[in-house]
Amino acid sequence: MLGSVLKYSVLGVVMLIMLSLIWLRWDSGRPRDAWFSERHGQIETVATEDSVSETGQRAKSVRLTSDSGLQVSFRIIRDAETDAPLPVVVILGGHRTGSDVVELFGDISHRSIVGVEYPYDGPEKAKGVLPIARTIPLARQAFLDTVPAVSLIVDWLVKQAWVDKDKIVLIGVSLGVPFAATAAARDRRVSGLMLVHGAADNRMWLELQIARRTESEFLHYPLATLMYWLSYGPIFDTSTHIANVSPRPVLIVGARDDERTPPGQAELLFDTARDPKRLLYTDGQHIQPDRKEIVAELRRIADEELRFLTP
Repeated sequence: MLGSVLKYSVLGVVMLIMLSLIWLRWDSGRPRDAWFSERHGQIETVATEDSVSETGQRAKSVRLTSDSGLQVSFRIIRDAETDAPLPVVVILGGHRTGSDVVELFGDISHRSIVGVEYPYDGPEKAKGVLPIARTIPLARQAFLDTVPAVSLIVDWLVKQAWVDKDKIVLIGVSLGVPFAATAAARDRRVSGLMLVHGAADNRMWLELQIARRTESEFLHYPLATLMYWLSYGPIFDTSTHIANVSPRPVLIVGARDDERTPPGQAELLFDTARDPKRLLYTDGQHIQPDRKEIVAELRRIADEELRFLTP
């Protein structure tokens, strides 16, 4: 009797897990265009705070709230010597960099830099089964909210007298690549797209991150696939969205010795993108805020290619 109960209990658990995985796979890829539009909504409130950057430039922190409930925070540094319309570079960086990415640009000259905070309202690090389980829905919501959040920022930017509305460039760096590609494909007000040290195959990219943290090879593929579904990987398929940015220009920047991106991914992105497009490389490894030489090289590339990105 006890054996039968145990057998059916195990069978029930297995069936529950299988049904959960089937639902997760379905949910991760179902179309979200209508949801993105509804979540975007219209700006309801704006909170700003003026400040000065580390290099003495005019800075402002902004928090927007949409009538849908969506909230997004970002930081702006712009040329303090002019009120004439400026090109604007909007940056989606790594999840730990956020709006602080603006400080990496030093003297920004005759332009404006916008660093975006991901709309994640949860702990930076969670340890233990229950804390991690609580952060999963918060992180999944943040993934979906990022794309409409970018459009909400553009809504605000185009209303500012100091913004050149024909020169709004979106840059996705590392983790920000799939979100930037998706946002640029959906929002035609973005004049150009720059993708830095990212992957065309996001499931493969996740598998490499897992492989860097665990030696158990048999776990790499299933864990990467699970994370791919949890993060709505099929919705943010970079290869699909980058092809839809044309006829606006796309600049792909790979790293010659990138330890965090599978080999050949920059080339795959370039092949998938449509004209006009360019492919460049930085020397060294993957971008990190403390890798000053790489940051400086990327800053130089952004400066030199701004005209290409804002035709």
